[in-house]
Parts: sequence; C-alpha cells; structure tokens
Amino acid sequence: MLRRNTRLRREYLYRKSLEGKERVLYEKKRKIRQALAEGKPIPTELRNEEAALRQEIDLEDDQTQELKSTIDDEYSNAGIENPKILLTTSRDPSSRLMQNRQVLVDLIC
Repeated sequence: MLRRNTRLRREYLYRKSLEGKERVLYEKKRKIRQALAEGKPIPTELRNEEAALRQEIDLEDDQTQELKSTIDDEYSNAGIENPKILLTTSRDPSSRLMQNRQVLVDLIC
C-alpha cells in the first residue's frame, strides 16, 4: 500500500510539472493566435519558435486547443464512454481482494 501511495504521489507531481510546461506553451500559442487575428507582428520573444508553434496551431481542433487540467483528467470521458466495471468473487477472498472490492463498490455507488 505504501509503494502504491508513493507511486501515485510521484505520478501526480510529474503530471503537475507537465501541466506547468503545457501552460507556458498554451500562452505562447495564444499570443501568436492573437497577433495573427489582429494583424499585428509576432512578439519578438516568440519569433524563433513561431514556425513550430504555428504548425501546432494549424493541427489543433476545438478540443485540443483548450488548456486541460490534470485534476479533471479522471473524468474527461464522463458522459461519452461508459465506465468498465470488474466484479470478482471468491469463496475465501484475501484482504487485498476485499480492499479492491470495497473500492469497486464505492465506484459503483
């Protein structure tokens, strides 16, 4: 259980660090989009990266254009896809199986 909590904590911190990088990239793209829409020149700090960012902007659609948070990642497909439910039975369940069963029951209810 301790290893699992440590792994989950590490994964969370990693996703939060990626979220910071994604936020910076999103702001750069937003500045380029705004400059193109207004007909203004590209900001000087983005001129070196402008070609790559413009190519990424062209490939984006409505869903990928928005900035997403890792907090809402678990429920990103809610309402689109039904969750997969796994039920297990055993005559003499182990304590680990009982823990997982309780988690599944909590998810169902």
